[in-house]
Amino acid sequence: MNNTKFYRLLLKARYDETSLVLVINKIMPMINKYAQDNKKEIDDDLRSILIEYAIKVIKDENFADKLAKD
Repeated sequence: MNNTKFYRLLLKARYDETSLVLVINKIMPMINKYAQDNKKEIDDDLRSILIEYAIKVIKDENFADKLAKD
């Protein structure tokens, strides 16, 4: 298992709101990419859904460990 800074940040993000915001900021480029429509404009509703889903997944107890193993 690779114990990187991002892995440690993911572990903290489950309980620490500041760390959660840092993780979300790190993955925002990917969220924005997948929230684009056919005209390459960002759909704000879809972006909000993706952010909510990311928060749910990050707060999952085993997410950081699953990510580190894969």
